[in-house]
Amino acid sequence: MDELVKKIAALGLPGVVLIVVMATTGFTGAAAITTALAILGGPAGMLGGIAVLGLTALITDGLAKVGLENLLTSVYCDRRQQEPQGKLLQELDALMILDGDIKDRLRLTIQDGCGCAGTIDVDLSEISRRAIAILDAVEGMTLAHHRDFKNAQPVARLRDGTTLRTWKNLVGVDHVFLADYSDQIIYSGFVGWVHAQGLQQAITQIRRELT
Repeated sequence: MDELVKKIAALGLPGVVLIVVMATTGFTGAAAITTALAILGGPAGMLGGIAVLGLTALITDGLAKVGLENLLTSVYCDRRQQEPQGKLLQELDALMILDGDIKDRLRLTIQDGCGCAGTIDVDLSEISRRAIAILDAVEGMTLAHHRDFKNAQPVARLRDGTTLRTWKNLVGVDHVFLADYSDQIIYSGFVGWVHAQGLQQAITQIRRELT
């Protein structure tokens, strides 16, 4: 997933438009690129070439695994490290094909990095750090958006008072969160379907070793 995000981020706005077109129209391959170019009003070079045609297959897979908003969040998390914030905000405001609520949340991603960090920078106990290390070691673990924390249900309480929470979204993607004793989120992540078993094994390990 990280490789896909970097490839899309490298395309800039055309990459974002391509994702949205594919998610909202169901188009793939050349049809998606043609539609995206029509929206952008730019030359074929903006999205042309065999390399981008191959990228559409990866985007289709990425959308199926994590959904439109999570994929866009990851892309903007990458781009905010490379491009001026003002430019990205202006671009987002002009993106008429994107749902307003999603744009509002992506604006927070660009401005504050919301959803860009799996671990919150706080003074963590050794138990919490161990739990985070176990979760980070799960293959396919990807940073989750903090807004989904409210949907997660507690499944275990660690010895330091940290709660382990899980949530499965509408497309069956498994999310995991850690919250400290004051119910403040300290970790967020998710895995695709193919790595769901690995996540469950990590949760079992955390329960066995840290509760």
